[in-house]
Amino acid sequence: MASNVRKGLVIAAGAVVIAGSVSVVHLWRKWIQRRSQKLEQRIEDGIGMEQLSILAKSSNVSLRRSAEQLLLDRITRRENFKFVLLCCRSQDEEQVLKACTVLCVILKSVDYRSGGMDTYILNTLADCLVRSMDASSFTKRSSDTSAPERIQRMTLAAIFDFVCDSDEKKEILLNETESVGAILNLVQQTRSKEVLRYAMFLLHQMAKCGSAHGYMIQSGAIPVFASLSVSQHGDNVLQKLCFQILVILLNTPGLNVEVFLKQIANQRVLIRAAVSCKSDDGELAYWAIALLHEFAIHSNTKHYLYTMPFLLGNLQKALKSNPAQVQRLILRIISFMALHHDKFKSEVLDNSQLMEHLPVCLASGEPDIVHWGLVLVHDLAVAGSDQDVAGKSSLEKLLGPSEDALIKAMIPLAVGKDPNMVRLMAETLGFLCSCEQLHFRLVKAGVLSIILGLSMMHDSDLAFWAAALLLNLAMTSGEVKFAILKAGGLQALVELCLGDHENSQVTTMAAKTLVMLGFTEEPLKIHLHCDSESGSVNIHNKNFYLSHPGITVMVWDTLISDELVCQNFNKENSEVIPSLALDIPSLQEAGQNIGNLVFITIKGKHCAAYLQGLKGVLHFNEDTSFSGITNLDPLTLPDNHMCAIVSQLSAPNRLDVWHLDKSDKPIDLQLQYSYGDIVNNRVYQLLLLPSLKCIDSIPAHSPISRVSELELLEVFACHNMHLQTLWDSKKLLDILTDMIWYCAEKGFESLESEPLAVAHCLGALRVLAVITTHEYYKSELLDKDTASAIVSLLFNLVNIWLASQIGQPVERVFPGRQGDTIPMPGTLTPRPVSRGDALATGGVLTDELDGDMLENTEESLLKSQTLEDTISSLGSMVQQLAHSTSHHGRETVNVTAVDSAVYTELESEARTDDQQIMYTRVAKCSALIINNLASHQNPDTIKTSQIVLNKAGATHMLWAVLLSSTDDFKNVISLPICYTLTRLVTTDFPPVSDDSVVLNPDDKTSSLIISSDCLEVRNDSWTFESIRTNHCLPQTCDASIAGWYFEVLLMSNGIIQIGWATKDCQYGPEKGVGIGDFINSCAYDGARCKKWNGPVTETLSNDYGMEWCEGDVVSCLMDCNGNASFWLHGVDMGVAFKGLDLSQGWHPACSVSSEQQLRFNFGDAPFRYGSQIPSGFVPFCQIRPPKITDETSLEEQPCSENRNNNAEVTDTNLTSPNRDVQEEESVENQDESYDSKISDATCDTNQSIHPPVGFDTPIVVDDSTDEVCPVLSPDDDTSMAEFGYSGIQGEECADTGTAMEEPITDEFFGEGGEEALQPDMDDSEFQAMGAGDEETCDGNRPISRQLYLSSAGEAGGENPTPSLYYEVAVTHSSDKPLVLGYCTMDELDHVCAVLVKSDNQIVLPDEALTHIPVDKSVIIGCGLLSPPGAIFFTIDGNPIRHLFSFSEPEAGQTPLMPCTNNPFLRINYGQDTFAYEPANQSEHRLGMAALLHNYHQRRMVGLGQAR
Repeated sequence: MASNVRKGLVIAAGAVVIAGSVSVVHLWRKWIQRRSQKLEQRIEDGIGMEQLSILAKSSNVSLRRSAEQLLLDRITRRENFKFVLLCCRSQDEEQVLKACTVLCVILKSVDYRSGGMDTYILNTLADCLVRSMDASSFTKRSSDTSAPERIQRMTLAAIFDFVCDSDEKKEILLNETESVGAILNLVQQTRSKEVLRYAMFLLHQMAKCGSAHGYMIQSGAIPVFASLSVSQHGDNVLQKLCFQILVILLNTPGLNVEVFLKQIANQRVLIRAAVSCKSDDGELAYWAIALLHEFAIHSNTKHYLYTMPFLLGNLQKALKSNPAQVQRLILRIISFMALHHDKFKSEVLDNSQLMEHLPVCLASGEPDIVHWGLVLVHDLAVAGSDQDVAGKSSLEKLLGPSEDALIKAMIPLAVGKDPNMVRLMAETLGFLCSCEQLHFRLVKAGVLSIILGLSMMHDSDLAFWAAALLLNLAMTSGEVKFAILKAGGLQALVELCLGDHENSQVTTMAAKTLVMLGFTEEPLKIHLHCDSESGSVNIHNKNFYLSHPGITVMVWDTLISDELVCQNFNKENSEVIPSLALDIPSLQEAGQNIGNLVFITIKGKHCAAYLQGLKGVLHFNEDTSFSGITNLDPLTLPDNHMCAIVSQLSAPNRLDVWHLDKSDKPIDLQLQYSYGDIVNNRVYQLLLLPSLKCIDSIPAHSPISRVSELELLEVFACHNMHLQTLWDSKKLLDILTDMIWYCAEKGFESLESEPLAVAHCLGALRVLAVITTHEYYKSELLDKDTASAIVSLLFNLVNIWLASQIGQPVERVFPGRQGDTIPMPGTLTPRPVSRGDALATGGVLTDELDGDMLENTEESLLKSQTLEDTISSLGSMVQQLAHSTSHHGRETVNVTAVDSAVYTELESEARTDDQQIMYTRVAKCSALIINNLASHQNPDTIKTSQIVLNKAGATHMLWAVLLSSTDDFKNVISLPICYTLTRLVTTDFPPVSDDSVVLNPDDKTSSLIISSDCLEVRNDSWTFESIRTNHCLPQTCDASIAGWYFEVLLMSNGIIQIGWATKDCQYGPEKGVGIGDFINSCAYDGARCKKWNGPVTETLSNDYGMEWCEGDVVSCLMDCNGNASFWLHGVDMGVAFKGLDLSQGWHPACSVSSEQQLRFNFGDAPFRYGSQIPSGFVPFCQIRPPKITDETSLEEQPCSENRNNNAEVTDTNLTSPNRDVQEEESVENQDESYDSKISDATCDTNQSIHPPVGFDTPIVVDDSTDEVCPVLSPDDDTSMAEFGYSGIQGEECADTGTAMEEPITDEFFGEGGEEALQPDMDDSEFQAMGAGDEETCDGNRPISRQLYLSSAGEAGGENPTPSLYYEVAVTHSSDKPLVLGYCTMDELDHVCAVLVKSDNQIVLPDEALTHIPVDKSVIIGCGLLSPPGAIFFTIDGNPIRHLFSFSEPEAGQTPLMPCTNNPFLRINYGQDTFAYEPANQSEHRLGMAALLHNYHQRRMVGLGQAR
């Protein structure tokens, strides 16, 4: 223990000794160093300044540097440094120069820490600089004349070295308010390059300080540097500094950059910058490009860049030879310059070297370069998207002459992580695919892989672009469709249909593409080879190997066009195997694999057992084909034989065999199957069948959404195979009808909280609109109550529209499904009385009216004191119809005329935009369905459809929809509604006459809507609809004819193809194929400025003509040599097609895309540009066969036997000056409304027409002059049936209407009686007009003087306002008389007039005759006054002053409808302006709609016919 203590003490003592020794040594060394330093310092201090000066000039470098360092150390001592600064402020120029030189050396050579003297140093230097510029600031000048410049150089250098990299010192310098300005002045004044250079260096440092920008800009730095960049061009250093400083200053926040950019441009800086772009000095090129970039990104200054023709070439060269940051700026410049500047885009596209380098930029991998390169490609593709010559050329230049490097460079971008980049690429592809001729080239370049990649991304915008691109490509050709399927596009489209997308158009477009792929004509080619050693299946030039012995099963997925699974079963090791049932997992778990193809090869010693093992799997049908050994049972296979089976998986563990081959030799099969059928089968299994199950399994009123399923059904119904599937599902039609009834019964106003129910109703309507285009299914639908449901919807909509436009609800009661009356919300059950039960009481309408007063309304009118009062009362009654109320006890409402301003205001405030859009869609679909149901071509079912639809109330509600809709919506629905109305009110349905040249309704695609006169068409489906005329060009030409001519009025400006087609031209609406898309047709398309004469992929140079607009007129000409040409608004666009074979029989024809409309004029109406027709060309209507006249026409019937030869002949026809239709006027009035154009079309050139006539110039019923107005006797057998009218059945047919002799008496005209009629006319004058003569011609019933409604007995001559009114423009001469009028709904009573155009006469209901104008065309109007239920007629807008009543007095107060005997009339129900002006007022049209609305309500309530 003691020894250990001793050892510890020894060790501690030793450590202390060692530590002490080390400390002593350290202290000793420090003492030695201090002594040596003091010695060195004493030695240095001992050397004088003069001696140091001598040493500083020594040739010994080390000695010289040591001496210089000693001098610097001494001068930087505080007291010495202050002395130098004081010398800088001396009045001696020489001394200032020396002091500035010393300061420059000190601040440049020594890291001087001034110790709080920074401000003083900078003030001193700034003072030196300012004084050096003013010679008077020195009292003693230096003999050296360069002293000022030397002071400036040294001062600037000193300041630069002192403030460099120190923002604090720069801030101090900025506080010297004169410093920046002095330096800028010096830059402009100095002639010394060195001074200028140092000044620029210093200003560059100042510009790098953000706080200095304002001082510099206020001091005028930008114009100074702009000027210097021009004057110093060639000095790369100075010019680079100028450009950099300008760019820095221009990016000052809050600066009005464009003002300074204009200053820079005015000094011609841009030319120097453009030249510097290709400089070898990379920094100079960068800052020059950066300055150009500032001009490019500002829209108001980039126009300066367009004036430099060599700029683009320099930028292109710089793009190839500079680093990434420069390339980025160049691409930005070109992109901004190309934006909204077509000329520059053309220059860019013409620069082939730049176009070749763009794919390199896209493949560079640099994010900024790739981004801006893609932006540039996008903007250039926008220019190419224009459907004209330049557009196609632009896209071809963008893609390059070959290789398609651009598309290949874009493929990797489709899988990028930047969503903005991917969206930009998707939009770019959309523009590239806008040119049909490039589709196949794009597909071959690999664009499908990009599009399919986009479809897989979870982005709604990208899904939209993918669906749109696939639809666009699928419309091109069969080759492109096949390429889509080959690339696996079927799976992408199915997933797009099944996806939940924000934009419902994605689902619709994908479904449309699938429908088009279902028409793929390219077959699926299969090459199957099997021998004892190997086996393979070749599909799409790709081999799938089946080389294993035993049984091999390969499933080929038709969605992705690739192998799904391949399985092998081999029992070769067993000598004998019993009979077995093969268990193949790939067939049992079918799922979405149903519809895939299955290939089976069997070979080996147990082949017979293998085939027998498939007994429960294989199913043969009549379509199964066999080869090889065919005389055995299909499941019997001899030993050592091979078997190959091609089949389709139709259900779990079930294969439908397409082909089976058994042979003892190698099998080599070449098979092909319809790819379209394969697509349709997959669509049926994956989409159609699940959609049907979803709709069938959910009640119609369920809140579960089925909107997507309905959208799919709407599209798939366009394919006949899928349509048959829908039709076989009988429950589907009932559910669709129930969806419609649900909305009809509850009312749209009550469904505001159930928008899904309205959406389901609209979806159901859309499906039915497609189904009803097919003739086969119309009769079945008519047997259901679908028509009643749709009419009830329209009833609901009219109620809403009338309420919104009038300002209060119209009485609406909805009859229930079983005939029970169900009061709707906010309404009461109506009284079963006439619609005319409202009474005007001092301009105020009230419901608190006595019932007797309502029933005696007609009587109160008849007791009016004057005719003026009567007409006024009738007008008031019409207004009452529009303003009737729905609640008993509602407070009174003023009844005033609704002018256009109030009308618009009420309409805009009535409903939200979304509601109005939904209402119009429902109305449009409903009108289309009824149009389709009424458009039967089978004569046996026409009458049936007419009865069913009229019973449902379609006539009244369609007419009410037309009258109550807005002008824009009216233009959309007028064609189907007017066609339907004419079909529903017509009694005879003869085929289209051979003596008329019209569009052939029997030679059109199913969804095309055609007008009643067969001259106007419209397409409201998504398919491409087509039609031809009923006559074609003659195969030979008369010597006097040079060619044929017709015109087409464009009522829209979309994709329409107008031209000629033979009977061999096939339509393909679902494929997007129409007139011009087959070789035996040709067409002009003004929307895309193209001419078409064959498939798109085979049409190369097809640019033609000008772009058309809505309202333009296209003139079509064909000469006798087969040369077809077109004019647009009178301008000849040249020959489009040469040498067409006229012997093939060419028909005028057209194809129209969705929501497009146009009207033909073959010459029966005046041509718009008829005066410009080339000599020898004749209207196309003149090719019709010569008309055969009826030898027993009315014109030849004798009437002279009973004529009164002594009677005076009074010509009551009115005359007026001629009015010529001038070509100049038609050109100037191209913007007129369509109805004005049609009205003008009824007046031929050089023909007399009658001006509007009021009561001052009445058209009278002249029964006094036998020679002028022969009258048929009622005792004769003449009746309406003799004029071709067969609508009235039963004994009532004998009476065609009676003049209102009973209700209209002297009291009708007032107390004055006859004198009140003509107070200034004596009896002789009255008899001279034929009104007082009681004798008749042919014993006809006399027309009493009370029936002649003269204007003398009324003030102002106001024409009566009709309760209902329509007009017929009779433009075709015909031997068959035309019947017009009104009839009751049961057709047992009617009032009709007969127009005998060949005799220029109209036979009135009382069988009196009146003359009509002898013009080529005439407008006949027919009006109803309710009450008292009287009918009147007009001619060219002039009323015939005669009222006619029905044979049964109460018939006029019952629901009425128009009636005619000609289904080919163009009747104006209110879609155009009436020639009879009183019917055009908006409030009166609303009154007509209200009356029709009431008609339907009364009929449904009274008859209990509604659902």
